Amino acid sequence: MKRAVIAWIILLAFGAFSRQAFPAGGPVAAVRTVSLGMHELAATITGYGTVGADPRNTTNISLPYAAQVTRLLAAPGEVVKRGAPLVEVSVSPSEALGFTLARSNLEFARAELVRVQSMAEQQLATRSQLDQARKNVADAERALAVQQQLGTNRGSTMVTAPFAGIVSMVSAAPGDRMPAGTTVMQLARRDRLRVVIGVEPEDMGLVRPGMPVLVSSVFDERLKMVGRVEKVFGMINPQTRLIDVTVTLGPGRAAALVAGTRVKGVITVSRRKGYAVPRSAVLKDAGGAYLFVVRNGRAHRVAVTPGIESNGMVAVSGMLAPGDRVVTVGNYELREGMAVREGGK
Repeated sequence: MKRAVIAWIILLAFGAFSRQAFPAGGPVAAVRTVSLGMHELAATITGYGTVGADPRNTTNISLPYAAQVTRLLAAPGEVVKRGAPLVEVSVSPSEALGFTLARSNLEFARAELVRVQSMAEQQLATRSQLDQARKNVADAERALAVQQQLGTNRGSTMVTAPFAGIVSMVSAAPGDRMPAGTTVMQLARRDRLRVVIGVEPEDMGLVRPGMPVLVSSVFDERLKMVGRVEKVFGMINPQTRLIDVTVTLGPGRAAALVAGTRVKGVITVSRRKGYAVPRSAVLKDAGGAYLFVVRNGRAHRVAVTPGIESNGMVAVSGMLAPGDRVVTVGNYELREGMAVREGGK
């Protein structure tokens, strides 16, 4: 008898516990949810590259006459101010001879003019002869002026920087004899650098000139600036095995960067506004992508089509409604129709 009473009491206690732990309809899952809303997401492509000189803003420093390099006063990569000395050269003997001849020709032309003028006064020379003598003087003066402008009248010349910039290349050494027009060095404008980043070949068709690019230093992401795609190359770079994309930063913006800096470029290829949920809300199985929404205290599975993903958010489309409570935490344990308890947002 006592055993029967004890068993009856245990059954009553277990029944009470079962009603508390497992209410009608099954167990209750604790989840976290967010309210479904509209968001604007951007589809992006990320590439890495370097900062370098822009060939369109690079000037060749050359000499208009043959000369010998005496001293180099700037090295590759050096930042120079406008008017800073770059290279000292001495005029070659042949160029110096050109100035001497030009000066001699002028002296001769002037003496000849005096002689012809004297003969004309005595009516021993015609007007055309006098005009020709005057023209010879004018031609000789212009020839000498050209030699002086070239600098062949000086034993040595100091070539200075025409603008503030970076010495991007030096192609001469002290003692070198440089023919007229030969480039001694190149000078690039520091405030007009360009960025070249590499993107995967399969992304080549998505990138277009004019697209915005967020450029940041690989070593210091606080250093950020916005540029635009300038060109998309049509072949794979044999060194990086990627497609080169050039990015212009605009005058002044590149001054904060240093040539040779490794950078990351995030290209925005498209934008879309629509429903978006945190990445953790979207699940996948053999039936495809889906998420759970909470309606009337119960979880309901909704098939969705994922779209653009940006900053931890995923664009989704499906049988959804504004304000739906989307499960972001605890969704792995859910089943269709399961009772849920929202524990936070």
